[in-house]
Amino acid sequence: MRFMIMVFGERAELHAKPTEWIERMVAFMVRLDDELARSGELVYSEVLEAADAATLVGQDAATSRGPFNRSDAPLSRYWVVKVPDESRAIAIAASVAAMVESPVEVRQCMEQSLRP
Repeated sequence: MRFMIMVFGERAELHAKPTEWIERMVAFMVRLDDELARSGELVYSEVLEAADAATLVGQDAATSRGPFNRSDAPLSRYWVVKVPDESRAIAIAASVAAMVESPVEVRQCMEQSLRP
């Protein structure tokens, strides 16, 4: 089963944290990526640019710069993992949530959407 594990947050929130916390968080994320890669569970992960660097493309191909998600914090990082069941994805997300001190979303990827 594949799951997307998503972290949401504003860049300003990150920069407001103490330097020591940021260093611990970055070290944690590097270790997590390495552990998931070694275990074969990591499909891929990405750290996204700030939401204000986003581009919204309309039906008429007109574009405008972000951020666009006004009601919640924007997606800032995600992992796609391939794990035996949801409980493993939740365990991974729980370790991330504890580190970033914020809720983390876990959503199953549609199996029929998998492309070669």
